[in-house]
Amino acid sequence: MNLVELGRRSPILGDGAMGTMLQERGLKIGRCPDVMNLEEPGLVGEVHRAYREAGSDYLETNTFGANRLKLAAQGLGPRFEEIIRRGVDLARDAAAGTCLVAGSVGPTGCLLEPYGDTPKEKVRDAFAEVARVMDAAGIDFFLIETMTDMNEALLAIAAAREASQRPIAATAVFAKGAKGFRTMMGTPADQAGAAMAAAGADVVGTNCCSGTGEAAGIMQAMIAGSPVALLAQPNAGLPRMEAGKLVYPETPSAMAAGVPGLLELGVRMIGGCCGTTPAHIRAMGAALGR
Repeated sequence: MNLVELGRRSPILGDGAMGTMLQERGLKIGRCPDVMNLEEPGLVGEVHRAYREAGSDYLETNTFGANRLKLAAQGLGPRFEEIIRRGVDLARDAAAGTCLVAGSVGPTGCLLEPYGDTPKEKVRDAFAEVARVMDAAGIDFFLIETMTDMNEALLAIAAAREASQRPIAATAVFAKGAKGFRTMMGTPADQAGAAMAAAGADVVGTNCCSGTGEAAGIMQAMIAGSPVALLAQPNAGLPRMEAGKLVYPETPSAMAAGVPGLLELGVRMIGGCCGTTPAHIRAMGAALGR
């Protein structure tokens, strides 16, 4: 079963957060989550298995920041391939043949020219490396996520499309302002969806928004420009500090209550981002009739 066939059958249930789940298991804030694939593979596998048992149709690899440019800040740039391959293996082992494996591709952390000092060619090459390694490692589809700059998102999609025939899902982060939902660099949600689809994404959407309510608003805006299926992976609400700890307030039942509204908008893939847990995914699955 591939992503397209699965989506035709019924709405697809994704997994939830990896970073915040690892933090609950001892990962210190500021430490690179991706290197846990090498240093604490048991913990990564434990999180993957918890999502599989909660009913996820796909597991995202713990490779969100595993590109040469972002890992360079941790002195790990040369190990990006090792980290990706181990990440794919851990997700594949946890999936146990019951769900798909999505290759998580996040931003490079660089600001592209002309707004920053990083040439597009450098970012393009970094994404091309990631795409080739993920394809060879045997992911089922790419999940390019948390993009704030459409130029970077399009480079990542192009790299995946050139390296592989595997399906591509791509999501961006939006904030609501006087002119509606836009990326940090100012791209409206409808234009972002249209651009990602035109670049080759089979599914487009949003992640890391503050709950299912905001996700619905973004999806409503994105519908106008997207000719492909939609994906929503919201956070468990807007985080706040309590007793020195970052807390995400949206409960599993509250997130599940937002699922019917997303389905009514035509969203075909629903999962969770920061602060979500297997309990959130299980509740959202129940709202999908699982």
